[in-house]
Amino acid sequence: MSHYNNHQGGHYNNNHDDEEYDDGYDTRSAYPMQQHMTPQQQRQEERRRHAEQSAASATAAAAAAGKGSSPWLSNQKKKSSKCKTIAWAVLALLLIAIAGVLAWYFAVYKKDNKGSGNSGGGGGGGGKTPANGPTVISPNGTVIPNTNYPLKKVFYGMAYVPLNAQLPDCFNTQQSVDEELQLVAQTTTRVRLYGTDCNVLRYTLDSIKRLKLDLKVVVGIWIDKDNATYTRQTTEFYNVMNTYGWDNILGVSVGNEVIFDEYQPLPVLMAHIAEVKAKVVAMGQPNIPVFTSDLEKANQPPLTSNNNEDLAGVNLHPFFSGVPIEKGGSWFWEFLTTTVEPTINSNNTKKLDVWITEVGWPTFPLSAAYKASVPSIPNLQIFLDTWLCDANAKKIPYYYFEFFDAPWKINPGSAVEGFWGLLTIDKKLKVRLPDCVIA
Repeated sequence: MSHYNNHQGGHYNNNHDDEEYDDGYDTRSAYPMQQHMTPQQQRQEERRRHAEQSAASATAAAAAAGKGSSPWLSNQKKKSSKCKTIAWAVLALLLIAIAGVLAWYFAVYKKDNKGSGNSGGGGGGGGKTPANGPTVISPNGTVIPNTNYPLKKVFYGMAYVPLNAQLPDCFNTQQSVDEELQLVAQTTTRVRLYGTDCNVLRYTLDSIKRLKLDLKVVVGIWIDKDNATYTRQTTEFYNVMNTYGWDNILGVSVGNEVIFDEYQPLPVLMAHIAEVKAKVVAMGQPNIPVFTSDLEKANQPPLTSNNNEDLAGVNLHPFFSGVPIEKGGSWFWEFLTTTVEPTINSNNTKKLDVWITEVGWPTFPLSAAYKASVPSIPNLQIFLDTWLCDANAKKIPYYYFEFFDAPWKINPGSAVEGFWGLLTIDKKLKVRLPDCVIA
């Protein structure tokens, strides 16, 4: 998942089959209510259809079995007419809900952009908390008091997408990135980016250097079906490195969920990884790991064998397993150790390191629950209380998904994709962070 893919993470059921996931923007308007769906929204729609495939097949089989029985068929047609009426009513309600979400987004967006730059309510300096005042939590207008939970450096790493950094209109600025990264730096020492468009990498490294922020960066090179995107992204990456150097670079993720999204075939992705690795080595950085990030089903040989990548980047979200929040943490560890890691290293004589490049829990809306997994702020609190300190104690490399909500990702297939943030888009912390400060 990411702003380009964003959120990006994978979807899993109890049999560990992926279901759905999304990240994207509309290249015409940067909002999902336009007539043309972005590749990211198309991916979400494909996942939604995948989740409904079994039910659709069963319905088709039942219809085929009843063909030819006139009285029965007549009765079914009447029922079908009623179902269509209900379906249209549900669709109307869904459209109204989406309109409400967008109205909420614009309301918060305008609030967030009042005053100086894009500072919103978060404050740009080195403050210890997000801003005071009421916090809008949900698109239906629910407002809860801002409890001023303090930001704490308790995350190994954080997935970060600057607000409003969406092609074709890049409304992020150096000032807005400065302000956002000063908040991010209060929660972690590592950030993972997803691409180089909208000067995201350039602004990030400039902020770190100029403000002397204690942050290291995992560079993201976005890959989609347009080969021009890869060329544009890598060209910017190399130019930025020549300008700012490699002191603050931890690794390079070449693409995010490229295989799951079917943006490019595996041989093309591996060729891109090899090309970037060769260039990074030629630039004098042989020890910078180059890899890709994807769901566990893509993290297997041949991608993970024969030195095709320097480590395995896995997007792993308990929410998409369908388990209740109380079992989210235990599901994560069991699936990681019994399925993900053995598959990655099934063909390796030397163990390949694993980085969890996305992990998190969404907070809205309740209607987007997947089986027993329910998005809500209380459930996010439970997930952090039951998973975060354990992860820090185990010292696994992970990047929490994600720092801000991203309402521009919502679409008719899934509203949940916009609400994975630790903070709202007006920079208000949603939960109380545990006390397991990470070194």
